[in-house]
Amino acid sequence: MFISQACFEGDKIIEHKIITKLQKTMKETIDVEGLISTDCWLKENKDRIEYVFVTKWKSKDHFKKWLTREEHVEEHKEMNKQKKQGSQEEVKINKTLRQYEIVDISLF
Repeated sequence: MFISQACFEGDKIIEHKIITKLQKTMKETIDVEGLISTDCWLKENKDRIEYVFVTKWKSKDHFKKWLTREEHVEEHKEMNKQKKQGSQEEVKINKTLRQYEIVDISLF
């Protein structure tokens, strides 16, 4: 099993932007081949908010196939283009990606 974790953290004032992004991503995972489950975790304190989107896949290849789909790649190309042109509003969201594979440590 392969697990992907995408953490989005920012000031509470931009929480709606993070939620919008997560809702879009959640819709894009519906009925995807190889996807086992999705979870969204929340951690908050006085001024900051953190959402973690966790997906579990049958294999890393299933995840890569989903991640490299044409519409996703094109979306990131467009976002980068807008950033370079200065036409995209700068929103301070810290994004951290982590990926894991299930291992059986009893075999070591």
